[in-house]
Amino acid sequence: MGAWKSSSNASTMWSTTINCIREVVREVLGVSTGISSEHKGDWWWNEVIQSKMEAKKAAYLKLIGSIVEEERRTCMERYKVARKEAKLAVTEAKIAAYGRMYEELGRKAGRRSYSGWPR
Repeated sequence: MGAWKSSSNASTMWSTTINCIREVVREVLGVSTGISSEHKGDWWWNEVIQSKMEAKKAAYLKLIGSIVEEERRTCMERYKVARKEAKLAVTEAKIAAYGRMYEELGRKAGRRSYSGWPR
């Protein structure tokens, strides 16, 4: 309210109001750095996947670094195997994690009784 009373110029009042709103938002919500310390989409990630991804990355780097054609063919085969193993590990981990999540949700839903809702 002080912004409206302090000045007769609409532009100054608007600037003062905006600054007040921004200050309150910072106090209530805080300020984000824009960098998240955790990945929200990889809650299913585990050590097995990490090791498979590292093996895949090492195979890829060796493939990129190979110059001789025969060595390159061998590295390509190793990379394909590592890539398949990593993909399979990710799929298995996601299936297991989502299965646990749905099971837990099912247990929580069974505890509550909503009158009039079909079961």
